[in-house]
Amino acid sequence: MQQGDGNDLDEAIQHHRAALQLTPAGHPDRSASLNNLANALSTRFEQRGDGNDVDEAIQHHRAALQLRPAGHPDRSDSLNNLANTLLMRFSQRGDGKDLDEAI
Repeated sequence: MQQGDGNDLDEAIQHHRAALQLTPAGHPDRSASLNNLANALSTRFEQRGDGNDVDEAIQHHRAALQLRPAGHPDRSDSLNNLANTLLMRFSQRGDGKDLDEAI
């Protein structure tokens, strides 16, 4: 992965957090905002290795998945994103539960 300006990544996360605040429960774009924030946090985790970022990303991916029940056209994206982030955390911590859930 190419190394970029960490300040840009921090700013992107700030904007994703602001967007999430503008999509409260019941908003049709909430799952997308949760997913976008989680992806940005996952990227920052890959860059900096802060476990808090990957934990928060997983939390947001799980919340997005709950808003995309069976039959939702974006459910597979949410499942893949959650699985990939769980694998990232498994690589860092080695907790087999993360690997099992990802599978």
